[in-house]
Amino acid sequence: MPRKLDKAQRVTRALPLLIHGLLALGVAISAWFYAPAGMLLLTLAMGAVLLALASIDWRTFILPDPLNALLALLGIFMIWQHARADWLDHVIGGAAAYLALLCLELFYRHVRGIDALGRGDAKLAGALGLWLGWQIVPLLFLLAAGSGLIAVLIYSGLFRRTIGADTPIPFGPWMALSGWICWLVAPV
Repeated sequence: MPRKLDKAQRVTRALPLLIHGLLALGVAISAWFYAPAGMLLLTLAMGAVLLALASIDWRTFILPDPLNALLALLGIFMIWQHARADWLDHVIGGAAAYLALLCLELFYRHVRGIDALGRGDAKLAGALGLWLGWQIVPLLFLLAAGSGLIAVLIYSGLFRRTIGADTPIPFGPWMALSGWICWLVAPV
């Protein structure tokens, strides 16, 4: 017979569900109001995949290849359906974003001898580059780095914890947030 959970245990188990539910609601509402014309379903699918990627990376420091591939395939479908005239801009965006983070990952590993970014981060950047096009990729990286830095500063200030060079910090959630914002506010 399963043992009964006390109130603190029930709250601890319910909190992630509540947070994910609120985030999903935020994705749905922002998509409803700001999705590019004729792309509500694609935008909702993108948001669902980004939310899953961010959640998994937050907990495990892993961005699963199948979800990154799904995001890239949805991006290719978006290009085929809505951005055929600009397909080359989107392909260049995907390649440039992937290569930028791949080079950063390899450079850091060579210089410091440790992994700072995972290959999943480069794959997520590449998939988002397909959605956004090369013109928006610099904004994607700027917002991702800025929001991640702000979150780390808030976290270290609120909890009085020291964040050092060896403290692991997932980058995927901030790149997902940045990609979502860029998709909703930047022209396709």
